[in-house]
Amino acid sequence: MESLADFVERLCSDVGCFYHRTHSGIYSLKKYNINQRGRMGVFGWVAELKRTNRFRIESYKDLADRVGVTHLADEEHNFGILGPGVDGIFFYVERGSHGEDYKKAVTALKDIMNLKN
Repeated sequence: MESLADFVERLCSDVGCFYHRTHSGIYSLKKYNINQRGRMGVFGWVAELKRTNRFRIESYKDLADRVGVTHLADEEHNFGILGPGVDGIFFYVERGSHGEDYKKAVTALKDIMNLKN
């Protein structure tokens, strides 16, 4: 069975990004291989959903809107960070998947990463 760490490694290899395990156990996806706060180019996060045997990938909706990939997301969510409205997108990928759920997440994340400064 694919672990969260294995999934993140595979995802980052396909997207062409770096990752960092956070204190809470989730992984941040980042553009640069730096651990200096504010300079990593973080554009997403990956968590494991054990009950549903899936992984959840989160990113910023405003970046997805700017590159035109918001429609690929499985869900939009308001974190309340940027005020009222939707400011995050989610992708759900089945554990071990190489199918459409995985491919659309990789496509969107590549575009978002290339935009993120």
